Amino acid sequence: MLTLKSCAAGSEMLLAIWREFEAGKLAHAYLFCGESGVGKRTFARTLAKALLCTGEGDRPCGSCRSCKRFDAGTHSNAYFPKPQPKKVSIGVDDLRTMMGELGRASLEGGKRVIVINQAEKMTPQAQNSLLKTLEEATEGTFFFLVTDNERAILPTIRSRCRMVRVPPWKDERIYSTLTAMGLDGNRAKELTRLSEGSLGKALKMQDDDAYWADRETVQQSFLQIRRAADIPSAGQVLKNKKDQAEELLSILEREIRRLMEAKETGREADTAFFPAHWQNADVPSLMRIEDAVLRCKRYKLSNVGWAANSESLMQTIAEETAKWQQ
Repeated sequence: MLTLKSCAAGSEMLLAIWREFEAGKLAHAYLFCGESGVGKRTFARTLAKALLCTGEGDRPCGSCRSCKRFDAGTHSNAYFPKPQPKKVSIGVDDLRTMMGELGRASLEGGKRVIVINQAEKMTPQAQNSLLKTLEEATEGTFFFLVTDNERAILPTIRSRCRMVRVPPWKDERIYSTLTAMGLDGNRAKELTRLSEGSLGKALKMQDDDAYWADRETVQQSFLQIRRAADIPSAGQVLKNKKDQAEELLSILEREIRRLMEAKETGREADTAFFPAHWQNADVPSLMRIEDAVLRCKRYKLSNVGWAANSESLMQTIAEETAKWQQ
């Protein structure tokens, strides 16, 4: 069972909030910020659930009537504003029912919690409407806003919330979590490297078969080029991949950038993704290849044919990789 303490494990900032919860000293409004997939939403929901929990021991207990109603989305003291069906923004109307109820005494008493996920989707009008509610909130009412983009939140809202910037997970924590879930060690290591500190991103990639197929295509085409004579065979691999072009180029760009950053900083490069001859790559050559990838992306947006576009990129790769083998 996920308790607030276990949810906060691995983050000193979140553990500090757990200690405030235990001491009954929570602020009335929090804004959880950070990259997607670092656990902001999970922590905010667990904190809200723990506040309503009526069980004993570590909270939330998960088994009391309050916890079960929270999980079912039927707890009358828990509010989760979100866009209306077929809408992308959270508008004033999406907050109106909640604000009306907060202005009245709770029918069942006790604390009330409001969790707004993707708070950056609130329109400026909705945020201004929420501002008054934040300022006039009664004791025992708690607001938890969650966002990947704190700059989209009005300064007036930010100033009335306690800002909690949830940091990326450490590689060791992501790796141990993935292996504990039963993932093969090599796959867990690769996902950890690609996750950029986001467990959510790692789990999403793990279940995305198309993504792994695209990575293999990049390895079997662009990265196999050692000289101009290799271009025709690499082109055959890419021949029917027009629909995957954007993802293929993005994968190649990210991996080249990681390799380049490792060489620039003197860190040991993780070259597992690359064939052996790429280990001799130098930074200037990698920069020229990266420029060619970005140019290929621009040409794609200009509707330049995929065959001609990818061949131009492969020519640049052939010119640079040939230098490493001299």
